[in-house]
Amino acid sequence: MELFCTFVACHATACHKPFRFTNVPVFIGFFLLNIPFIAAMFKYTYFLNMKSFYDGLASDYDTMTDFENRFEREESVFRKIVERYSIQTALDAGAGTGFHSLLLAGLGIHVTAIDISPAMLRQLQHNASRMKLPINTVAANFQNLSDVLDTTFDAVFCLGNSLVHLLTDEDLEKTLSGFYSLLKPGGVLIVQILNYDRIMKERKRVQNIKKKGNTTFIRFYDYCNEKLFFNILKVTDTDDGVEHTLNTVELRPLHKEELTGYLKEAGFSSIEHYGSLQFQAYDDSESPNLVTVARR
Repeated sequence: MELFCTFVACHATACHKPFRFTNVPVFIGFFLLNIPFIAAMFKYTYFLNMKSFYDGLASDYDTMTDFENRFEREESVFRKIVERYSIQTALDAGAGTGFHSLLLAGLGIHVTAIDISPAMLRQLQHNASRMKLPINTVAANFQNLSDVLDTTFDAVFCLGNSLVHLLTDEDLEKTLSGFYSLLKPGGVLIVQILNYDRIMKERKRVQNIKKKGNTTFIRFYDYCNEKLFFNILKVTDTDDGVEHTLNTVELRPLHKEELTGYLKEAGFSSIEHYGSLQFQAYDDSESPNLVTVARR
């Protein structure tokens, strides 16, 4: 019981290392089996805000997302997007450590990258310097972009499930209106989020497990009625046993029809939905992603 209570305290504070296990699989099994009961006990009374969540992930983010190996796989995808919409300038909203910004810059696009996390932007600047690509970076939240940017773009990209961090109607409305104002006439907004029509129906908890060296990253959800909490558990096997950190943040499970309504209110037209950035048809029960393209 003492161990269990310590574990509850660990999860409630979202990022602590209160005890050790000697075996990674045993630890992961214990953790994932017990979190439903733990979550019910303290009812998510404390979690990281978005900035703290991503500041805490910045040093591991490129490793966790397979940063280096993705360029070859995705370069042709973004080349087709750039050609399809005649993009020369782009805003990457929620740029993180810069994967999409660098991909676009490598294709000759003038890119401005914004993110709420200074730690993520520092890693982006490091990546850009290493790859010798020019990226303009701005630390800002989505809601006030039109106040900090004084130019317009051929395209606004909001990828990597970034939009679902906006939890209130007001923040979502401000953000989409801001995106609209930052586009040139005829410009295109491209939003990629996960398919929450499917996710909220299936309610699958473990989304991804990735092992890199002696570290394992487990991405999983906790469901609380219609609320959704996203967790990243990092488990590292050391000489002294197993160490772990847990980062948790609340997301808004945004559905296709709901997003369409907000885009129309913001003034967007010609709204199209796809199941991937390769423009495959969207299937609400099968597609892993929801990619939405809207014109100003």
